[in-house]
Amino acid sequence: MPDRSCSKLLRALLPLLAATGCDGCPSSKPYTPYTLGSATPAGSPPPLSGVAPGAADAGPEAGAGDQDAAAPPRFAVVPSVPAPAGGKQWPLEGGAVVAAPTGRTFEAGLLLDADGDGARDLVAWARSPDGLRGELLFAPAARPQALRTLAALPGDLAAQGCAPRVGLSQIGPSALTFDFAPQCGDPQRAASAGATRWIAVLRLPGAGAPPELALELRLRTPPPEEALSASLEVVDRDADGRDDLVVSVGLAGALRPFSAPHPSPAPKGAAAELRAPLVFLDRPAGLSRDAAQPGETLRGLAASLLRDARGKSTAPSVAAAAQRLRRLHAVLCADAAGGGGASAGRDAARAGEALVWTGVGPVRCAEPGLAAAIDHAEAVAASTRGAPLAAVAALDRGGAEPPAKEDARLLAKLAPPATAAAVYRTAAAPQPAGRGAFGPLAFEASGALLVRTAQGVVRVDPAASTESATDVPPWPAAVHAGPAELVAVERRCDAPTLLALFRSSPDAVGEMEVPLPLLRAQGPRARAGTASPERCAGTEKLPFSPLAASESGFDIALGAALVSIDLRAAAPTSSALSFPLTTPAPRGAPRSPDGATLAVPAAGGLLVATAGGAARLWSGGDLAQATACAPANGGARVACVVGAAAVIFEAK
Repeated sequence: MPDRSCSKLLRALLPLLAATGCDGCPSSKPYTPYTLGSATPAGSPPPLSGVAPGAADAGPEAGAGDQDAAAPPRFAVVPSVPAPAGGKQWPLEGGAVVAAPTGRTFEAGLLLDADGDGARDLVAWARSPDGLRGELLFAPAARPQALRTLAALPGDLAAQGCAPRVGLSQIGPSALTFDFAPQCGDPQRAASAGATRWIAVLRLPGAGAPPELALELRLRTPPPEEALSASLEVVDRDADGRDDLVVSVGLAGALRPFSAPHPSPAPKGAAAELRAPLVFLDRPAGLSRDAAQPGETLRGLAASLLRDARGKSTAPSVAAAAQRLRRLHAVLCADAAGGGGASAGRDAARAGEALVWTGVGPVRCAEPGLAAAIDHAEAVAASTRGAPLAAVAALDRGGAEPPAKEDARLLAKLAPPATAAAVYRTAAAPQPAGRGAFGPLAFEASGALLVRTAQGVVRVDPAASTESATDVPPWPAAVHAGPAELVAVERRCDAPTLLALFRSSPDAVGEMEVPLPLLRAQGPRARAGTASPERCAGTEKLPFSPLAASESGFDIALGAALVSIDLRAAAPTSSALSFPLTTPAPRGAPRSPDGATLAVPAAGGLLVATAGGAARLWSGGDLAQATACAPANGGARVACVVGAAAVIFEAK
């Protein structure tokens, strides 16, 4: 008979999410967390019942409680047993028999005193022949034929071609958990099909009352490179004599093309698995959320990143750790940038929104400043390791919001402001270039400017104020790497990262995709009219600047973020690119003839950076309307398309 010294676990169906393991309150020690399973990258089937003593899911502080000899023993998880042969009947003590409902077969069950009358009742999972429908049933020992449905499997969980795997266990004196996990074989298909794990927690109120559903939790299958795990803990968090519940959701692995987590020692954010808590406390009026979580843990992880960002030895690991913390935030929180949450069920799965929901909807964590804190830590780390462009790229992710004072100070240090003044406006009209194409302007080493027009290439000598036709062949606007052509960079609702699209050949049907090392919420974003982070705006074409193209692939800039796309492997890959670039500078790229100076739109201005020199952020004049900019050697001059002319600027 379950121990009734701990009172009610939960009272009503309410949302729940993730929580780190904890040793509870001073007067109460936790039970061993029950692991609901961690789907490993590559899609290995997760364990669905039982947990080893001292399991790692116990959290960072649980070990301290283990050393207290006076602490009560941990609750030993009681797994279900398989149904008797055939699954049509389940015998109880005393010779009574429980018959499965018509069209259902018992699969697994628990025999325990669930209603507190001293006799062992049956709580069992009864499924349809295909296993994709079913109910959790309760049969009291006193009236075994009076079957009661405790919870029915939601009808929108079944993914085509996936077989279910279930687990039913008692995880605390007054708590049962049921886990329904679709097993789809191919993890990529599972993720694209929206396969969703459903977890139901039941409380045992006792005093003659039947079990009741306390909460539902849904975990959608992540991309195959990631793993999403969950562990449950019954613990009196606030020492009020009532059992509370903690669910710890962990995220492991790394999206393609991000690097895998670093081994220890490394920053906290680079640990093998990240966890963040959301805690609900049992109150007389019902379940009440602890407002401190998960924000406290997420802020703590961001603060840890900032500490590591200031250290020479730890700063190189911060960028990868920052991406993983952003990803955890998006997976858990519907109000995270890129997390989504505007829809539910299959619609939400197609929209690529948060991966964790409760029975009443997605979870909102109310941490609007977290993304900026992570960006700041990454910028400080880039500055520490001497990468000013990477630092500016991190600071330039705030969308329409103005930068915080500390970010503004750091930006002014990394790229001091400069006022641009026009010194020459051409009569020659540059040939229009589409988004992501090589522009119509290119400086020569002599300082003369070449302008590609509809009639040919014109050479402009600003010192002599002359413009003349040349025999220089016009350079192409399209960005080609051998037979492949870079078509676009997109932000899409169904992809967690930005995507580069290219055609493998001029006559290719359709486009190929390459994930970029920027999460969906990163990259260039309109300064006005930015979509709410809780809603995805469909497919968005992003502005980018081609920096180089060769047989091996492309180098591009999305604002100050530099990316290399390698097409040599069977599966094209991408990676962050360091400045200065080593590839030759093609005409029409936002680079100087010697390739050492770069001019890209960033942080509300034009970032002009020269290898071995200082970066500066140009603004003023007509730069706000300028496009297709190209710098001269040394970066003293920049030419841009403004309206129907090319304008040469100098910084004052």
